Amino acid sequence: MGRIVSADSWYQLFLAVLRAAYEGTTSFGGRVHVFEPRLLRAYDFLRKRDPPQDKFDEFLSSLDPRFFDVAKSELYRKGKGWIDRSIQSGDARLSELEDEDRYLIPRYSKDRTVGIDTTSIDECVRAIGIFVIPDASAGERYLGKHLKLPKTKNHAEWKWTKLNQGYKKSAMNCFKTCLAVCAEAALVIETDALTRAKGHYKTRIENLVEGCFSGYEKTEGQRRATLRGAFFSLINNTQVHCDPDFHPLSSEEVVRILVRQLAKSNSFSHPFVPVNVPLKSHESHTIQIADILIGAFKELRKGGQQVDPFARLNFDKRKIRRFGSVARVSYFLRGQVVDQAQPTVS
Repeated sequence: MGRIVSADSWYQLFLAVLRAAYEGTTSFGGRVHVFEPRLLRAYDFLRKRDPPQDKFDEFLSSLDPRFFDVAKSELYRKGKGWIDRSIQSGDARLSELEDEDRYLIPRYSKDRTVGIDTTSIDECVRAIGIFVIPDASAGERYLGKHLKLPKTKNHAEWKWTKLNQGYKKSAMNCFKTCLAVCAEAALVIETDALTRAKGHYKTRIENLVEGCFSGYEKTEGQRRATLRGAFFSLINNTQVHCDPDFHPLSSEEVVRILVRQLAKSNSFSHPFVPVNVPLKSHESHTIQIADILIGAFKELRKGGQQVDPFARLNFDKRKIRRFGSVARVSYFLRGQVVDQAQPTVS
């Protein structure tokens, strides 16, 4: 690389370092550097590395030393600094949970997707996982390069049920970070309504979605309306990849039911656009990410434990009375997403 003199060149080097760290390899200065992939926090660009502690530090020490001097003034500058600029331009995003350290994640795609998958809790209860994924390509790299999860041999895809206990434990141990990297929102419904009920299957799915947000008007009405609005804003007119686990309903029907129910409020229904992506699981990184997340969630829920950072949401039992006896709801929403979403109350 030639001598860097422009502000944009320093910014491009910042992005190159960010992506190199995430992928665990880069070609720089006529040399290929290989190291353990990692998530970077902002201060990682400022800390001293004398002497280098690992291969990544060796890569950083090969950079123009002026880069770190420029980083001190440009990294945090409000509005036009590297962090703000990368987020505003879509070159990177911040991933955080509550007061945890903020990770800088390089963006490979600016298109949000939604993955829907299910898993069996026991003979009667199944968990439906709906995951809003900001960048499936980044999520795919995290599962493969960071967690080093192996794919199946026949169709080359990630499936929780095919992982050995060692890989499952690895994913469970860093579930909170994995969720922060791979998803910005999630809704999980554990229910026996899909297996025990004799009623119309379409009505069961409608009621399972509706029951997450209806009822409790006096005590939780505004909160539930805000949550419905948040999920609607994230899922409406967004590509949804749904595993075909809802026979006799097609994935397209399930997606339409989901978006239509989210579009409702007390006395009004917003215009809605369901977007079903008819891909099989081995063709969709979005479904595979959802598969790993709901699989890890299931294991962590054993013994009735609440899964951090998910919160509980009361289910409107009137919506399940005819179909089953179990409906437990957990949800996760990044605080920033909640702030940006508008409640569906008209």
